[in-house]
Amino acid sequence: MTDIKVGDIICFKGKGPVFTILSFLLSLCDSGWRKLKWKPWHMSILWQIDTLGCWIMEATAPWVLINYYFWDDLKSKTRFYHWLDEEPTRAKMDEFYNGHYEKAYDVVIYFWTSLQYLIRHFFNHRIPRLLDDRFTCWELASEFCDEMGKSWQSKYDCPMIVDFLKAVGEIK
Repeated sequence: MTDIKVGDIICFKGKGPVFTILSFLLSLCDSGWRKLKWKPWHMSILWQIDTLGCWIMEATAPWVLINYYFWDDLKSKTRFYHWLDEEPTRAKMDEFYNGHYEKAYDVVIYFWTSLQYLIRHFFNHRIPRLLDDRFTCWELASEFCDEMGKSWQSKYDCPMIVDFLKAVGEIK
């Protein structure tokens, strides 16, 4: 945890019944996902670091917040990814914060994302992302990277955790 920096994307290990079901369905369509031993699900943004832990911006029900996590809580259930080429300036971080903090969590997008993945897998075609002011954790991380100057996918595609994992080389 000594090599982390503000702006890193944090992936939390998946858990629970919803994750188990959706992960199983995803593994039917994606061999790379199926081969992963450590399967992340939740994504967040490393916002600020201190000696005991860090502040993380994340989209969870009911909205986008910044929460504090102790290092001991993060060690076994997260992985940090350096995606951005350089640490974002505080001005860029503040601008992102002002545009996203306390925006509503997007529950409806789960249906759209599932549909997007099925169409992508079976028809090799992408359907456009619904651009709105609600966010899932994947959407928030994708938009953050986009606004910080290094996208891992098109702004108009539904953000998928497998796309991020492919971009960082976790899935071949």
